[in-house]
Amino acid sequence: MKLTYFLSILSIASAASFCPSRGAGEKEQLASWHQFVDKFYIKKDVPAAFEDHIDHNFIEHNPGALSGWNKTNIAGLAGLIASANFTIFNQAFYNNTGYMHIRQDVAGDPPTAIADIFRFNGTCIVEHVRIYLNWPI
Repeated sequence: MKLTYFLSILSIASAASFCPSRGAGEKEQLASWHQFVDKFYIKKDVPAAFEDHIDHNFIEHNPGALSGWNKTNIAGLAGLIASANFTIFNQAFYNNTGYMHIRQDVAGDPPTAIADIFRFNGTCIVEHVRIYLNWPI
């Protein structure tokens, strides 16, 4: 039984793409969340993070960004992400939603405190909001 459970978790963790969305339990959503965080914030592989984890018609709540995605706006975002350093203070996943509290450092700018919130539908991220926090870091 333990071997079956381990192999099940291994297959979840090695899934190439979580989009288009399919039904998922909490463990599969959590695996998708952790892989997304690793690709986007740690490895800064924005194209892979979007291709594997974000629905093409995702809803973006930031006034300076568009909903949905295409290769042009991913390339622009990839350039911004490449120039930033991220420190993840806290992250959690609960009730189909991934939460992050991060510090973003970009050369020449003061540090920025950010809360990123991602809503999942099954295995795929379908909604995002970024909140900029004004407090000393």
